[in-house]
Amino acid sequence: MQLHLIRHPRPVLDQRYCYGSSDIELADGELALCVNRLRAQLPRGLRIRSSPLRRCAGLALALARELDCTDIAMDRRLQEMDFGRWEQRAWDDIPWAEVEAWNRDLLQHAPGGGESLLAVARRVWAAFDELRRGEGDAIVVCHGGSIRMLRACAAWQAGQAARATLDAAAVDIIASNAVADRQAPGFGELTTLEIAALPAQRA
Repeated sequence: MQLHLIRHPRPVLDQRYCYGSSDIELADGELALCVNRLRAQLPRGLRIRSSPLRRCAGLALALARELDCTDIAMDRRLQEMDFGRWEQRAWDDIPWAEVEAWNRDLLQHAPGGGESLLAVARRVWAAFDELRRGEGDAIVVCHGGSIRMLRACAAWQAGQAARATLDAAAVDIIASNAVADRQAPGFGELTTLEIAALPAQRA
């Protein structure tokens, strides 16, 4: 199975600002540029799963129209990390002591009182597990951090038995591997992930 992972187009805030779960808009003209580039790179008719934040959802809906995709759903589990009170603040304005506290405990500390990386790993795994139980390949529109976490989920799963279940140790490994992943996708960039599919779970 192939997951076609796409990071959202460039937003109005730049890298000087901390933003994760904030529902910020795209920079002018970025959506059209991204759609024009991607429509020639993607198969038609696939299911689409997207973070519901506007910078992802707008692209997902536009691609669905361009590629005749009728199975489209928004999945909150694909959202970027929640940085709590750090959201939309300039990095230079966030107290260094708070940043250092996170650096000392990257996996368990919740920066800005928001969400820990372990919490992100658990919810992204749930989305990944559902994706691999779906029918056929999929287009996934989400965020840089979510894409790194999905890649870490796929890497962990590839080293396990097909039906391996997630435990606390696995969550630690997935979160750690996501932190170590330095291949940050560019805005609007497409990468394709090969994963092992599983049969859908019965109700």
